[in-house]
Amino acid sequence: MYLIFGLQSLSYTVMKVSIHGLNLTSAAPISSEFDDTVRAKNPNRKVGIYYLKESSENVYYGGVMLGYSVLPDFYQLRKNVTVVRATVVGSAVVLGGGSVGDMEETPPRRPPVALLLLFLLTSLPYSAVAAPINAPANSDAFTPPDNYLFDCGSPTPTTFPGNRVFVGDSEAAKFLASTGTVIAAASPQPDPTVPSPIYNTASVFEKAATYTFQVTRPGWHWIRLHFAPVQNNAGKDLKTAKFKVTTDRLVLIQNFDHPPSATWSMREFLVNVTTERFSIMFTPDPTSFAYVSAIEFTSAPDLLLGNNAAAVFPKGDYSGLSSVAYQTAYRLNSGGPLITAQNDTLGRNWEPDQPYLDPKFMGSAASVQPNVITYPEGESPLIAPPLVYATATQMADANVQVPSFNITWRMKVDKSYQYLIRLHFADIVSKAVNELYFNVYINGRPAITGLDLSTVAGGLSAAYFADFVLNSSMVTGLDPLTVQVGPMSQNAGTKNALLNGIEVFKMNNSVGSLDGEFGVNGERLSGGVNGTVAAVGFAMMFGAFIGLGAMAVKWKKRPQDWQERNSFSSWLLPIHAGDASFLSGSKTSLGSRKSQVFSSNMGLGRYFSFAELQEATNNWEDAGIIGVGGFGNVYIGTIDDGLKVAVKRGNPQSEQGINEEQVNLAEWAMQWKRKGLLDKIIDPTLVDHISPESLAKFAEAAEKCLAEYGVDRPSMGDVLWNLEYSLQMQEAWLQEHGDVEANLSSPHVVVATIENDAPTPAPEPAPLTAADIVPPSTIEEGRPQGEAQAIEEHSGTAMFAQFAALNGR
Repeated sequence: MYLIFGLQSLSYTVMKVSIHGLNLTSAAPISSEFDDTVRAKNPNRKVGIYYLKESSENVYYGGVMLGYSVLPDFYQLRKNVTVVRATVVGSAVVLGGGSVGDMEETPPRRPPVALLLLFLLTSLPYSAVAAPINAPANSDAFTPPDNYLFDCGSPTPTTFPGNRVFVGDSEAAKFLASTGTVIAAASPQPDPTVPSPIYNTASVFEKAATYTFQVTRPGWHWIRLHFAPVQNNAGKDLKTAKFKVTTDRLVLIQNFDHPPSATWSMREFLVNVTTERFSIMFTPDPTSFAYVSAIEFTSAPDLLLGNNAAAVFPKGDYSGLSSVAYQTAYRLNSGGPLITAQNDTLGRNWEPDQPYLDPKFMGSAASVQPNVITYPEGESPLIAPPLVYATATQMADANVQVPSFNITWRMKVDKSYQYLIRLHFADIVSKAVNELYFNVYINGRPAITGLDLSTVAGGLSAAYFADFVLNSSMVTGLDPLTVQVGPMSQNAGTKNALLNGIEVFKMNNSVGSLDGEFGVNGERLSGGVNGTVAAVGFAMMFGAFIGLGAMAVKWKKRPQDWQERNSFSSWLLPIHAGDASFLSGSKTSLGSRKSQVFSSNMGLGRYFSFAELQEATNNWEDAGIIGVGGFGNVYIGTIDDGLKVAVKRGNPQSEQGINEEQVNLAEWAMQWKRKGLLDKIIDPTLVDHISPESLAKFAEAAEKCLAEYGVDRPSMGDVLWNLEYSLQMQEAWLQEHGDVEANLSSPHVVVATIENDAPTPAPEPAPLTAADIVPPSTIEEGRPQGEAQAIEEHSGTAMFAQFAALNGR
């Protein structure tokens, strides 16, 4: 059972309705069909929505149901917008005369029906994954409602395969308005170096010119602007043209500058259009002119881009993609050749990834036949065609037994913008499922840890994509942008990693510009990244001077006997709950800091210096060791007024540490647990010495500690009780399966015991018993009640007992 508080209401918006067979001129019963598109929004951060098989959509008018449709069952992610398309069919519906009259009198631009969506759903909490995946419907074909294709400067239309027709100037003229002369520039001879005949002509504007399009259906639209500085008889050197391109709200190109050595170029944009008309304006500099070779303004499917992505750094969720405009920076087909617009499902170009591999020898190409690629629910060929998923760049053969390196792609970007990065994957190299696990990094930051493609995609050769937003101001060294894949360091399946495709989109800035710091109305980007950095740096410098001045005043007022004290924090930086202070003192003969104190009003508690911990543990006395681990030894110590603490001293020779690899290890282990295969990752030498029940309880406790939100994690007392319970289950299992010492005879197993002749530690308070322990709020099911055991003071159980009442997380 789940208790959900503060659940936000779901919202539904009817985006489009097409009505067929609604005959109001006949007295016969009505049999009609309604094709509609509904936008379902789930605003909740921690709750996903299951739409069950009983979910339905009904169309009513005046209390009469005109049609009924059963919706497919699907799952909607948290903070997600999903577009649902349905066909509602009614048969032999009888309307009263009054209802028919009302419908006949309804204004033509207003739908004559009211849609009532009845969804039966169950809400369950949903924990975050490394990369939230948008879930569009599976579709293989798309006919754009808006499809404007202009071959500018051409007197005749140009037809491409797939019946894509770019109309000439005679047809495009009705969409164009200009205050000056429009010149048609055409190359005397076709240029063999350009990829398409649309680059052989151009329209030249001496004054501002505007193309205005009627929008049939709001939503995502492609804007593709093609440029080629063709030699012409109009006396215009198009290479010298200076102009900008804008829409009503966006700056697409601030200062057009054709690449010096290129014979053609194309700028591609993706814009969410919400108005009935959309305009593209070409504005030349006062002493120059503007030109364009071809224009595409065409609808894109709603499923192409959802509203959510994963933020790379700081890590978290990013919402609001539908309110941003994008410019395509890179679209790479990993391990494969160029894919032209004629071979793409949405007229896109995918260039080979080889020029961006660095170093190139780290990757090798892999491929399969495109017809073996599958698209599970939530994926579609419209996201990327099978040709993209049928090729991949994988780790090259390094001629070593355990390869350990990353494949790296480097791309130059403008650091003053955010970027949407879409990565495409399909496991086309494995022979069986659950063999391939690897990590994904963006600019050195972990984007996906332990990606198990066969699980998340639902099988081999199955398409999968993930979206990420990179905040450039939060990541240093963004130029160039890097994407990396590499194997997990743990012993997890095949040591390999791959990537099938990369898309990088620039996101507009706060003034609505995709090029430069000025908006359409001349508004300037305030401060910019450099200004912000400078302001922060000045504030830090000013604060440092104030702090140094305060410390200098304190130093002059220091007591005469400060050197005889254990630390001078009491007079310089006193420890109080409401203070925030830090000090690093001089080194002592032991090579450690004499005093290092930190206190904070943010609830971080007290920090101890090395000297204070050294004194508390009697100079790290061996008799005080109560635990041994890969990180180092754990000592029992006494601080202040006899308060006992456990102190872990890190071993500098240990290769372990709290870093990304430890986090990766935990996530990797949890993946195996969720599959019910936790026993598969146990060291072979320990397989026969571990109780399955004890291991499951231990893993359960560990999984709870890894909850994303602190409120979902157990208290320290609960953790220690779970560990104690797991230990008791292990000991009981060993006793049940024979002599304990016999079962632990493996040389790889170390049993810590306390000898009778061990050095006697300093006198301490009487040992606690189980009856003295305050039980945590949650009692483990099956734990014997009322039992008490004799506890030796230096045993692990004793330490659990002393800390069982802790409530921290």
